[in-house]
Amino acid sequence: MIAFLFWVGVTATGSAQGIQRVTIAGINNFWRVDNTVSTGGTITSREMAVPELKRRGIRTVINLAGGADAQAERASVEAAGMKYVLLPIDPMALDRAPVEAILQALNDRANVPIFIHSGAGHRAAAALMIKRVMIDGWDIEKAGIEAASAGMVLDNDMAPVWWKFIRDYLKAHGK
Repeated sequence: MIAFLFWVGVTATGSAQGIQRVTIAGINNFWRVDNTVSTGGTITSREMAVPELKRRGIRTVINLAGGADAQAERASVEAAGMKYVLLPIDPMALDRAPVEAILQALNDRANVPIFIHSGAGHRAAAALMIKRVMIDGWDIEKAGIEAASAGMVLDNDMAPVWWKFIRDYLKAHGK
């Protein structure tokens, strides 16, 4: 039994090894997942964050939070020569309608590398997990481990809501 638990721990850690939490001025909870995608929370300072995203080679910023600053964020991102995609998921309504467009944007090779963000980063990690299962063919456990390592952490009251959102979406799609 101990050997099995050790193996599970090694397997879980191995699938999330490349993920790095990086401090980026002007971005709440930035996680570099791999060379195609990074996740995070709110861009709190466009003046600091956008040039750093550009320096890191980000081509597309996907905003899942929306909000009053979305148009100013769009202007800043586009002025820096990156693509901006606004596909908000309301955390109170939990509408799954934007998910298909989010998956299309995440799967478009012309958008890579992508920075996908939301308030604390939970929606971004949720979207990445759904993509991993629905498009990349990952099993739910592997995708869940990655999501947990990329910001879907239980550090606020909304995390369980997003885990349920993911479960319900995947279940509705036969996963």
